Amino acid sequence: MSFIHVFVVTAVLQWSVVTGEGRTDQLTLSLCRVWEECLETATGNDLEHAELGTPQAICGDFLDMLEKHGVDCGTLQDPEEETVDVGGTLSSLEPYPSDEEQQQESFTSSEDEQEINKGERASKQHLPHNHPSNAHDLLRTNFEDCSQIYSAQAMFGSIASGVFSIKPGHGNDPISVYCDQTTDGGGWTVIQRRFDGSLEFFRFIGAYQNGFGDSSGEYWLGLHNIYHITAHNPYELYIELEDWVGNVKYARYSTFSVGPRYEYILSVGGYSGTAGDGFQMLDSSYGNNGAKFSARWFDQDSNSGSMTERYGGGWWYNSNGCSNLNGPYFRDTDGFNSNNGNGVLWLPFNSIGYYSLKKSKMMVRPTDFSTRVTNMGLKKE
Repeated sequence: MSFIHVFVVTAVLQWSVVTGEGRTDQLTLSLCRVWEECLETATGNDLEHAELGTPQAICGDFLDMLEKHGVDCGTLQDPEEETVDVGGTLSSLEPYPSDEEQQQESFTSSEDEQEINKGERASKQHLPHNHPSNAHDLLRTNFEDCSQIYSAQAMFGSIASGVFSIKPGHGNDPISVYCDQTTDGGGWTVIQRRFDGSLEFFRFIGAYQNGFGDSSGEYWLGLHNIYHITAHNPYELYIELEDWVGNVKYARYSTFSVGPRYEYILSVGGYSGTAGDGFQMLDSSYGNNGAKFSARWFDQDSNSGSMTERYGGGWWYNSNGCSNLNGPYFRDTDGFNSNNGNGVLWLPFNSIGYYSLKKSKMMVRPTDFSTRVTNMGLKKE
């Protein structure tokens, strides 16, 4: 079975969960035709990418899903109708609307940002309103991260950033994330995003564990989720930052992972970029590599005091620090000084200790993403 057919079957499985049960219209007939083709191909057993599973297993999953939704392909007959373009109906590959996209398509566009409704922000990171109610239906078909969504989008010729549902390996439930499919070739799963100060980040460890905010706006994905994403394969980290006069810089780390509860130890290395090394890889005192995560009333740093109480917001602290992208959000009109304290901090950005950045975005991607895209013959945007 060719790689494109595997993606068609996988995407159709997820589509069948989103739509209603027991459909016998033109699309249902087309799905049955896809299943019949799957069976024919499985007989030849010529799957080119064995890591996706055997053809027999994939076809079996597809048939189970059809039967679960009351579709009996053996009883359907409509030989005169044409096959529906299944790829054009895959709603699971279409991004949900994003608050920031409505305000600003990228970090470098208009300053006219609309204010996000603060009342929509809760202490736990939300799933989209139209997400399937039965999460277990998606256990076999969910994408593990945004790099897989990029590959599926590329197969159908429509690559777009936005909010999607993923299910990281060994995670319990699907989660909502923002996928950046344009920065440096795309495939990035956003784990933290700030751009207007509408969300409070000075929270207790429970909030930082589970995640908070909304993936269509400002949010923190959650330490549990970040751990599940980065624990099983090598990942890299990309941090995009912007100041109050429109300067955009980035810090990229070739290795990144977060350890399991309760310490959530940071493992990061291989800096490159223009924003400076805010994790201070070469300084054992200021450096964040190997540091445990601290939050409000949850002090795990090596300082005699509490770095979280001093800097505000949860972060990986040692005895000191040159960064905290989860710090208090100060605007340029507030005045950046020691009276206010540190804000959204990345000291090497401009070497101003009390400067609070306007925007931050932390995102992760498998280190072999570019190689996989090349091997699949996909063109990165």
